[in-house]
Amino acid sequence: MRRYLPLLIFTMLALMLAYRLTMPRVTGTIDSPLIGKTLPDLGIAELPKGPFIVNFFASWCAPCTIEHPTLIQFKKDGIPIIGIAFNDTPENITAWLKKRGNPYKTVIYDAGDGPSVDMGITGVPESFVVDAERIVRKRFQGPLEDPSVIAEFEAAVKP
Repeated sequence: MRRYLPLLIFTMLALMLAYRLTMPRVTGTIDSPLIGKTLPDLGIAELPKGPFIVNFFASWCAPCTIEHPTLIQFKKDGIPIIGIAFNDTPENITAWLKKRGNPYKTVIYDAGDGPSVDMGITGVPESFVVDAERIVRKRFQGPLEDPSVIAEFEAAVKP
């Protein structure tokens, strides 16, 4: 029996991994205690004057690459975006944005103990719509790729 124990453990771990990989990814507009409340201090001297998006992202995040063209289009449409690089280095972010384009008005860095905690993010990418009065209006978990969600965000922040 002892001889088969490593094989049994390996099989159990492989089955657990296979199960986890087949689980659906949680994305969507989700509730947040911040909805209807003032945006926490992000440590930025000057926020955009009108509505804007706060987007948490990282260079190591594959879904962030998926949503990046949407953010580039938002920038072309005049929608300001504050980027918060989550658990990443300035060097990695600079290279990642140079390769893909920079949709952000401002990028700040969060080691996991700043705005990410204050805003209660659960992972990256995660985006928030903030109105002109600095009130958080929407929260979306996952890549902004669904046309209906993109339209919802655009409508909430169009200048």
